[in-house]
Amino acid sequence: MSTMSQRSHLTDSEAWRVVGRLKKGQTQAETVQALGVSQSVISRVWNRFLETGSVGRRPGQCRRRATPPNEDRYLVLTARRHRNMNATLLQQHLRSATGNTVSTQTVRNRLDGVGLYARRSMVCVRLTSRHRRNRSEWATEHVNWRRNEWRNVLFLASLLFLFIRITGVFSSEESVSVGIILRSCTKVSDLGVGECWCMVATPLTGAQTSTSFEMDLCLLADKGMRSSDLL
Repeated sequence: MSTMSQRSHLTDSEAWRVVGRLKKGQTQAETVQALGVSQSVISRVWNRFLETGSVGRRPGQCRRRATPPNEDRYLVLTARRHRNMNATLLQQHLRSATGNTVSTQTVRNRLDGVGLYARRSMVCVRLTSRHRRNRSEWATEHVNWRRNEWRNVLFLASLLFLFIRITGVFSSEESVSVGIILRSCTKVSDLGVGECWCMVATPLTGAQTSTSFEMDLCLLADKGMRSSDLL
């Protein structure tokens, strides 16, 4: 049998050939044998021609969209209002607002259609009470250290200190960690960061930092951590 029998529908030109044969008096069985397609395909084409006068698909016969236009607009507006939402969160918002459950890929497709992109969630180190306790004890122990005491501390050569003031967070070269300067070490226990280490740092020779800070609290974290986790 022809490879045409493996197809679920015919092209428009092939469908018109079916109509032409049937109008000339051929039976559907003869048309099936001549074209090598199944009986159901021939029957659908002929019935469609009798009902609509055409061999094209009826309106609404295509696959139904998972989201109607109003839900598409809702996804776009939500994504624009909440820029940091990923596809899973947008999916949950749509379900709670409309009751319609769609896949995360559908969410990405709708955003991609208007030039938006869903954010991908990042996995961060889980902060435990032990981390908070250790950081608090360390900060309490070193809060009153003076410059001459810090001179005995060895700083790793692989880390470069390019600090700014507390008004912002910088992200330096790929080999450099993310840093932030704080005025008081008492806030170290409030920071939502996982495994990390702290030091009270004074300006280093050759380092690009403000000389107005005599003793400030500095937090260094892994380079893969989000800057927002340090705030």
